[in-house]
Amino acid sequence: MTKFLPLAVVALFALPASAQPGPGGPPAAQAKPAVTAAPAAPQGGPGFGSGADVAPAAPVAPAEVKPTPVPVYDEAADAKADVAAAVAKAKKEKKRVLVTLGANWCGWCRALDRTFTKDEKVAAALAKSFVSVKVDVGRMKKNLDLAASWGADPKKGVPLLVVLDGNGKTVTLQDTGSLEAGKGHDPEKILAFLAANSGV
Repeated sequence: MTKFLPLAVVALFALPASAQPGPGGPPAAQAKPAVTAAPAAPQGGPGFGSGADVAPAAPVAPAEVKPTPVPVYDEAADAKADVAAAVAKAKKEKKRVLVTLGANWCGWCRALDRTFTKDEKVAAALAKSFVSVKVDVGRMKKNLDLAASWGADPKKGVPLLVVLDGNGKTVTLQDTGSLEAGKGHDPEKILAFLAANSGV
């Protein structure tokens, strides 16, 4: 019996360490068979099997962009030169000058300008008896000296009308609040004002 003992010992040491019992550590875990993932099912939609149809994305409306209003006052203009030219033209044509003091930020200034240019009767009356010129007062910091030379104070409210004669002298000042009607200006009131100050 003892003669087989060395063979048993030799056979034991011939085994790999991972397969030997004892303090050498637990036997190696047997590798698990790899699991192959099933192919993904085709997505539903047009042309793909019987899956549910996918609704197309709703079109996205572009963001509404408000157009920038076209300036009605030339903020870079030389107001004194413009008024001088208007006075010279008025004297030559035997007309008067209608100066409108205002600014582009002023909604009422824009409204009055629309009435002056879009209302046919008002536009015709202006062209017949006046040379029109607009003077920008900015944020009540521009051309105030020019306005003061006519006795006008734009800080009390714009638009403000100034009528000058052919020599550049002030004929009258007009607060346009009295010419308003609703959200605009009353063409009949404007026509009455122009007729009363045309010098005819």
